[in-house]
Amino acid sequence: MAAGDNSELVDAFLDFYRTYYRDEIGKLAQNYPTDQRSLYIDYDDLYRFDPDLADDYENQPEQLQKYAEEALRLYDLPVDVKLGQAHVRMDPLPDSTDIREIRARHVNTLVTVRGTVNKATDVRPKMQEAAFECQRCGTLTRIPQSGGDFQEPHECGGCERQGPFGLNYDQSEFVDSQKLRVQESPEGLRGGETPQAIDVQIEDDITGNVTPGDHVAATGILRLEQQGSEQDKSAVFDVYMDGVSVVIDEEDFEDMEITDADKEAIYELSNNPDIYDKMVASVAPSIYGYDEEKLSMILQLFSGVTKHLPDGSRIRGDLHMLLIGDPGTGKCVSGDTTVTLADGSEREIRGLVEANLDNPKPVDDGVWDHADFDVPSLQPDGGIATESATKVWKRDAPEEMYRIRTASGREVDVTPSHPLFVQGDAGFEAVQADQLAEGTVIAATSEAVADGGVVAETGTSQPDALELTWSRIESIETYEPEAEWVYDLEVAGTHTYVSNGVVSHNSQLLSYIKNVAPRSVYTSGKGSSSAGLTAAAVRDDFGDGQQWSLEAGALVLADRGIAAVDELDKMAPDDRSAMHQALEQQEISVSKAGINATLKSRCSLLGAANPKYGRFDQYEPIGEQIDLEPALISRFDLIFTVTDQPDEEEDRNLAQHILNTNYAGELSTQRSKMTNVDVSDEEIDSVTADVDPDIDPELMRKYIAYAKQNCHPRMTEAARQAIEDFYVDLRSKGQDEDSPVPVTARQLEAIVRLAEASARVRLSDTVDEADSERVIEIVRSCLQDIGVDPETGEFDADVVETGQSKTQRDRIKNLKALIADIEEEYDDGAPVDVVMDRADEIGMDASKAEHEIDKLKQKGEVYEPKHEHLRTT
Repeated sequence: MAAGDNSELVDAFLDFYRTYYRDEIGKLAQNYPTDQRSLYIDYDDLYRFDPDLADDYENQPEQLQKYAEEALRLYDLPVDVKLGQAHVRMDPLPDSTDIREIRARHVNTLVTVRGTVNKATDVRPKMQEAAFECQRCGTLTRIPQSGGDFQEPHECGGCERQGPFGLNYDQSEFVDSQKLRVQESPEGLRGGETPQAIDVQIEDDITGNVTPGDHVAATGILRLEQQGSEQDKSAVFDVYMDGVSVVIDEEDFEDMEITDADKEAIYELSNNPDIYDKMVASVAPSIYGYDEEKLSMILQLFSGVTKHLPDGSRIRGDLHMLLIGDPGTGKCVSGDTTVTLADGSEREIRGLVEANLDNPKPVDDGVWDHADFDVPSLQPDGGIATESATKVWKRDAPEEMYRIRTASGREVDVTPSHPLFVQGDAGFEAVQADQLAEGTVIAATSEAVADGGVVAETGTSQPDALELTWSRIESIETYEPEAEWVYDLEVAGTHTYVSNGVVSHNSQLLSYIKNVAPRSVYTSGKGSSSAGLTAAAVRDDFGDGQQWSLEAGALVLADRGIAAVDELDKMAPDDRSAMHQALEQQEISVSKAGINATLKSRCSLLGAANPKYGRFDQYEPIGEQIDLEPALISRFDLIFTVTDQPDEEEDRNLAQHILNTNYAGELSTQRSKMTNVDVSDEEIDSVTADVDPDIDPELMRKYIAYAKQNCHPRMTEAARQAIEDFYVDLRSKGQDEDSPVPVTARQLEAIVRLAEASARVRLSDTVDEADSERVIEIVRSCLQDIGVDPETGEFDADVVETGQSKTQRDRIKNLKALIADIEEEYDDGAPVDVVMDRADEIGMDASKAEHEIDKLKQKGEVYEPKHEHLRTT
């Protein structure tokens, strides 16, 4: 029935209710208004009843909803109840609209968007009808408050004077209101696209039911809001939704569409005897080596099984993994390299960095945590957008630099380890300068912006005008630099900027996760929002900025998925305190500005952190080398040190792999860009076979989702015994009174989770002994890297658990005892030079004693009552 006579439409809805919703309306009548105030209808039911009426509801929702609610008020009820203020709410439409696909044609129509609530205000009273009382004659004037601005009467309806008026709150009508921000869910994004969001305004009984981190289907009427101020209005409008219904999406991320053909491919793959090797070969194939780390990433993607115990407690199945590696101390460019800024202008990086060195003390060797300027930065989807540079680098120039020239006239001087971008199967891949070859095609910006940053075609100088292009390396030469310094920028999140028209800098291993994990969030430890990694109460930017709202961080948005976090050591202080609860209890509590909430963070964390002092030092405990609390480090199931040790055979294999990867990219690029390439498809296929992933990323996503949905393996007796023997054997080495405790129960729980993940890789219902042995080797390798006292070579759990080995604790204890003994002999405390002279009594040389004394002073365990004298506290 098309929209026409009002009474006909009301009658149509009455017939619809009698046909489909008789029981639901009866239930509403019984519970109205305390426990229930809305009738939910299904679009498919309405369409089956009358397709024209359903189409009208979708295209003219505001009018049709009034008729639907009028019909509800007129419905004959068996009980003496009037549904005067009851709502009719449409369930999610069968066809939802992607947030990024919302267009002008959707305005004033009913749409459903799906996504994650990343921000929510408190529920607040909103005035629907204001009752104004004339202060002269007492007449009440009622003004509906339907728009955004507060409406007041012009004159009194009684004495016809222009006030003054006072608000009569008792006679005014209020309704609960709340604003949500719904952001595209990470599983719907590809190639690291930046998620888009839409604000949803909701009222009455649907308020207060969702929290940040919830995955929802929001249905509502799309509205427009004009940009600009009252004095300077714009012709461009923002969009928002008047929410009709907001339903928590119970569908888990594993429930993606998997066809029968997909299942057949998954079963066939699971029966392959080399399934683990094929999985490893599919993880970032352009990155050579690191097979153990790649296998661990695979196990993390599959995860262990979450257990719910009879007492209500929960044992997490998600795996947390930390990669500690070189932060790129040598990834710099020459001082005269120009950097493109956000306004399109260019400046030499030397002047740019030197101008930002006003922080008296660098945060790291050559790194200043003080920069605040914007640069165009390459996005994972291939676009270029403005990002903020947050750090600047100034380092001693190396003995050798690389000068790279391209066929298009680009030239950039970089350090050997400075990465540039090449094309890879999974998108952009960064390759160090000393591993590039002539003929390699690298990422650059269009020629139109090579000089001065101005785009000739448009005359603009905005970063949006920059376009990505590809330029072939014509020559690579090495030279000995004359300048004393080299420089670099740090752009959090993307790690890319434009230097001499060439795109520089990147992080790689974590990017694989966001391409294959069914639900993943990729971010930087510095936090891409005010909520950082966890969650926060923030000033409300929905309105006047005076209220507070709750915003979800990366770990909450990654609920039931995986969070890949680069620069974990750079996280904010608030995140540090919340991370303990987030990693173990998998929830995050927020208590600030009257907001008290607990948000879910049931996700795995793959983190990458930099050593505190540049490169990782295998002779120092890990707790002293990264800027994370030992208690936080101990929450990780696996910790890998990604080091770069010269090895002739491995270096040759790496060189061959890089060259083959580049050659494959060259042939592929030529075939797509040129018509007269003298290379056969067979030759291209032969070359790319070595660098193609063994398993297609899309099939990998479905495989992981299917395994997590259907496989809940149970541990066999043999598997349980293998884990028990490994744990008990390690613990037995710490039974001697003077021996450190080699391993704790946390490692035991990690092995169980890893073994269950190993079984899921095979789609097995049981954890076999082979699964236990496989993961025991991984755990043993990690312990040898990070759980060993570097001075004794023995396993020591305290290296990770407390950041201090038993040897160190004993040495510090002895040093404090020595200071205490000496201070008894002197009125002003123990002279430092005497302590140094007698340090050999406790087996410590003078330089080590000086280092330990400085740390004791920092901790407040000793102090100086007089210069160069010490007392214990």
